[in-house]
Amino acid sequence: MSDKLDFSLPERKEPPRDRQVAVRVLLVLILLAVLADVALSARGRAPATPDGAGGPSLSAEAQKDLALRLENQGLSVAAAEAWEKYLRTGRPDAVTCANLWYRIGKLRQDAEQFEKALEGYYRSESFAKPAELGPEIGRRTQECLERLGKFAALRYELTDRVSAKPDAKAAGDEVLAEIGPEKITKADLDRRIEEQIGRQLAQFASQLTEEQRRQQKEELLKRFSTAQERLQYLQQYVAEEVLYRRARETKLDQDAETRAFLKDMEKQILARKVVEKEMSEQIKITGGDVETYYQAHAQEFVLPARARVSHILVENEEKAKAVLESLKNGEAFDALAKSLSLDQATAASGGDIEGWVVQGNPAVPGIGSLPEAVVRIFSTDAGKVAEVPVKGEKGYHIFKVREREAGRQRPFDEAKDEAHRALRSQKEQEVQKRLLEDLKRQYDVVVHLGAASESKGAPVQKPKAQPTP
Repeated sequence: MSDKLDFSLPERKEPPRDRQVAVRVLLVLILLAVLADVALSARGRAPATPDGAGGPSLSAEAQKDLALRLENQGLSVAAAEAWEKYLRTGRPDAVTCANLWYRIGKLRQDAEQFEKALEGYYRSESFAKPAELGPEIGRRTQECLERLGKFAALRYELTDRVSAKPDAKAAGDEVLAEIGPEKITKADLDRRIEEQIGRQLAQFASQLTEEQRRQQKEELLKRFSTAQERLQYLQQYVAEEVLYRRARETKLDQDAETRAFLKDMEKQILARKVVEKEMSEQIKITGGDVETYYQAHAQEFVLPARARVSHILVENEEKAKAVLESLKNGEAFDALAKSLSLDQATAASGGDIEGWVVQGNPAVPGIGSLPEAVVRIFSTDAGKVAEVPVKGEKGYHIFKVREREAGRQRPFDEAKDEAHRALRSQKEQEVQKRLLEDLKRQYDVVVHLGAASESKGAPVQKPKAQPTP
């Protein structure tokens, strides 16, 4: 069989050119039809509502009715959000916008959202300034700034509102210093001072109530109200800024020792921030909590007995007995103190010691620790002289009790601030302890006490397991 099999493919025959053109036209028509269908589907589909829910959006009138209904039911935040949606859909005129933004500001303020309330009031004034709203917006803006502790901003706000020149430069825009192209204004300086004071007071959150922190902030800000104090702070501000820039230019921030120090500082700051965040989220103290703590720890809020005294200091016991004998014979205590007492600080005043001697506290003001004297003083009635002299470091003391106050239970209103501090301190310790225990378990911490103390046989300390709820 001499014939060989032919496995080659037959030559492809090109279709006629007219047929190629027809196919391409058909494909284009199909593509156009698909795109048209997609566009029609998109137009027919209901748009998503602003809050992401499916279905059609409310009409402007329906949105207005919703806002009114929420407001009438006392749902301040939801009502404010509904009014904001109405402003986006209803497109009211400028005066209506001004009135509605004022309304939104009031709702936000009622909900104690003071920053958003300020935004509402400022937006109101940006649309229009109806005469009847001006005084109310001014008053409410002041209240919000006070609650936020923005006292510098409050001062400029009040200055701007009472200014007789509406086109004048805003209060606080005055330039105090320039560093190259950067300008430092009065408002910049006040803001920096206020922020620094705020950070300092934040360190004493457990010792001060919110109202006390606000009062302390006001007092500290008053210290920077004089021209001398402000100039001194400005000079310090400028000095720090130029030194910082020089450090960056000379790449001191890239120095290994500096970076290690900054890293340590960063760890400390972030660790403190974690604790502060945990405390702010978990510690909520009400007036009722404070009163309950006070009732449970009433013994901690008792004022001990106290006394005001005078004394005569002499060299030895023999002279002390002679003074007591003179007093028994009717000589005046203050006269003897002036003529005989070795204590020059009190002799001229007849031996009077400033301050109180407190029962249970061994210290006597101006003398120091003298427990026996405290016992003698509270064994002596007011107006009487202690019958036995007391030996001290500098000689013998003869004490006279000028005034006595009995111990008493402090009422809640008097002790509530102290009770609040004590309760917060207790809760902070609990939160911090719990947080550290949780984190040690989470990060599988094991402390080798033996290696740490360089002693053999010391136990290994692991976090305690928490009981399963």
